[in-house]
Amino acid sequence: MRQIFISDLHIGDGSAKDDFEFDEELIDLLEHFSTQPDVELIIVGDGLELLESRAVKDFGLTSFDVLVSSLDGTVLSNIESRHPRLFESFRKFSKQHRIIYVVGNHDYYVLGNQRLKDELRNLLGCEVMPYYYNEDAGLLAMHGNQFDLINKFSKDGDGTIVPPLGDYMTRYMMFHFDEYLESLVPAEILSDYDNVRPSLDVFHWFERVLEVYDLGVDILELWVGAFLKMMQTAEARIWMKKNFPRLRCLSKVFLNKWGGITLGSLLVRAVMKIRGMRRSDYLFRKAKRLFREKALTADELIGYTDGELRLPELNVVVFGHIHHHAFRVVPVKGQNKFYINCGTWRPVVEKVNGRKKYGFQKKAELFYAIVSVPRNGDLEITTNVKNKTSKSKFL
Repeated sequence: MRQIFISDLHIGDGSAKDDFEFDEELIDLLEHFSTQPDVELIIVGDGLELLESRAVKDFGLTSFDVLVSSLDGTVLSNIESRHPRLFESFRKFSKQHRIIYVVGNHDYYVLGNQRLKDELRNLLGCEVMPYYYNEDAGLLAMHGNQFDLINKFSKDGDGTIVPPLGDYMTRYMMFHFDEYLESLVPAEILSDYDNVRPSLDVFHWFERVLEVYDLGVDILELWVGAFLKMMQTAEARIWMKKNFPRLRCLSKVFLNKWGGITLGSLLVRAVMKIRGMRRSDYLFRKAKRLFREKALTADELIGYTDGELRLPELNVVVFGHIHHHAFRVVPVKGQNKFYINCGTWRPVVEKVNGRKKYGFQKKAELFYAIVSVPRNGDLEITTNVKNKTSKSKFL
């Protein structure tokens, strides 16, 4: 049996932040493997872009629970109508092969809404899971946002589930920054600030946009201002109280604007720098810990399943989420274990040659991994990545 792993496709409905443009490449991949025996496809989270969809935006800044329960199949049918040939390829593949759809953070609503789950099963011909564990191969696949402070669920003292700040932040910025930016710059620029890697470079990206476009307004100041206002909302305060109870007094410095936009900018930069440093390796560190402990705690699975998860055997850990593909060997007690991150099929925006003076480039690295267990029981892992860019993708 061979299992193909991909993640973070972010296939969307064509709205401003939908920058999935690799239908043909994905169709070719599905058609290539559809004629081969004993093949399964595992999508390791964020296969579809629900969070930044028109249907979600139409609900406004309603509470997370209301949003999850209120969404209907429209959010999925809008995406299918934008990518009809691709969805047909998924269904054709699923007639002969198993498709497992692991839920991430941009498509989480599917897990909490039975109507959406049933609709997704029909549209892709897939099984929907919070995580995937293959005991025969000792393989665990989950999205990875469960280990990202901004994008994980938590519980209040009374047991109430506190939704991720990342979900609310994304929806808030749709209204309080994205719409304004969309009126100032070409449509393809709007999604770029969300794709800048490392995340701290977004400040230099804003500066580059101001150099190229005569906007007449400081969009960096607008972005920081919108972020600070978001942190004053009830949703953000509840999240802060749960996750940073000892730092609530510090948060008042910018929540009450004592330091103004300059101090706010410094605080945001500091937070992003810390996240940027963690982003490159925190899932790898988590994988190494999993190889040793072979278990996930109940706190790490809040919002996805109840209780802890014991893993009798663990040889391979597959994550997504951080949009940076990787394949690494991890020696554990004299045995080789394997960490895979499936990266993303969404474009990544980064400095040319790592230098601000050369501007930014947008490129895509279309990654997938194949894990197979031959008859002799020895794991075989193959990875493939296709790099795509063009002269027009430079700023």
